[in-house]
Amino acid sequence: MRIILANISLLLSFLVSFSDKATGQLPALSQNAQFSIITCTPGPDLYSIFGHTAIRFQDVINEKQVDWVYNYGTFEFADDFYWKFSRGKLDYLLSKSHFGEFQYEYIMTGRGVYEQVLQLSYEEKTELFRLLEENYLPENRTYRYDFFLDNCATRVRDMVVKASSSPVQFNYVYAQAYTFREAIQNYLDYMPWSDFGIDLALGLPCDRVMQPGQAMFLPDSLMNEFASASKANGLLATPTDELLPAEFELSSDEWLTPINVFFALFLIQLGAAFWYARRGRLITPVDRFVLFLTGVIGCMVVFLWFFTDHTATKGNLNILWANPLQLLLVFLNMNKRWVHFYWKMQTAILVLAIGGWFFLPQRMHLASLALACGVLLIAIRQVRPSLISKIATTNG
Repeated sequence: MRIILANISLLLSFLVSFSDKATGQLPALSQNAQFSIITCTPGPDLYSIFGHTAIRFQDVINEKQVDWVYNYGTFEFADDFYWKFSRGKLDYLLSKSHFGEFQYEYIMTGRGVYEQVLQLSYEEKTELFRLLEENYLPENRTYRYDFFLDNCATRVRDMVVKASSSPVQFNYVYAQAYTFREAIQNYLDYMPWSDFGIDLALGLPCDRVMQPGQAMFLPDSLMNEFASASKANGLLATPTDELLPAEFELSSDEWLTPINVFFALFLIQLGAAFWYARRGRLITPVDRFVLFLTGVIGCMVVFLWFFTDHTATKGNLNILWANPLQLLLVFLNMNKRWVHFYWKMQTAILVLAIGGWFFLPQRMHLASLALACGVLLIAIRQVRPSLISKIATTNG
């Protein structure tokens, strides 16, 4: 059935095609012009798991039926895409397509589509149309993407607020105050490895409690807030209408999660420590693997903190256990004086960090606790080499 709907949507998009070449002056809207907020449900990939927001415009212009979608979630995929994304220099752009083309993707992937018609005056519709068309000009359509502060959803909100002739009041009441990190957690629970990676990358700014309006960086939150938003002459939008039911549902039955993997690694590391201690060895191959892994993570943390334009990756407390120096220590003799001093300092830092893990101002992933314990085990063995040996001898 969805394939049939998809083909119909594509056919309609071609039938209502309309030439929108620049004429220097925008066409006048009819009295029946309609703008609406389109909200799409989450998809199976990381880029789509948070859903999507766009603006739909329907009218008759120059005797042509138009049904357009203004989409701020478009980007150009090039060879340097991932490099730009990692450095926070990725530009998104406003695109305009026919609704049938836009809907086709969601029909084929089983994702739901919801619509909220904006209750705007003719003057407000004209202004919103002007703003969108002005923003669609080649010199204006590109913007520097920021996941939390400037994305496909926040741009839609800002355009509607600018077009309104009276202040828009967002009246939605949340059950409790949320941080940015907590706001995205409900989605990332279904992607445990992505959740782990994102928690490694995000720093202290993401643990701030969101201020009013900031939750609308998430399409679902924007839809909820627009449902009760109001302005001088009443509600901003009509009740939400389901255009396309969601067949895809987020789920996860993965057992090979970061928590399971890294706590298992810690147990293996602990067993290896006792086994090697009986033979007078203070460093094991498993220890070197943990140092290599945490050192690489530390390099990533430093890179995202100091060498990118990302604001959300600054002040990252994962540096407490994932020090880039540990990558160097994999290949060095542990008997060097400065190495011994490093481990003394690291022992003190890790004892405090692990002891207060759940009270730190930044919420770190539980799997990171296992890695932090692994680094602490190495540190204790370097600072107090006899401790593990005595325990191993006693148990032996």
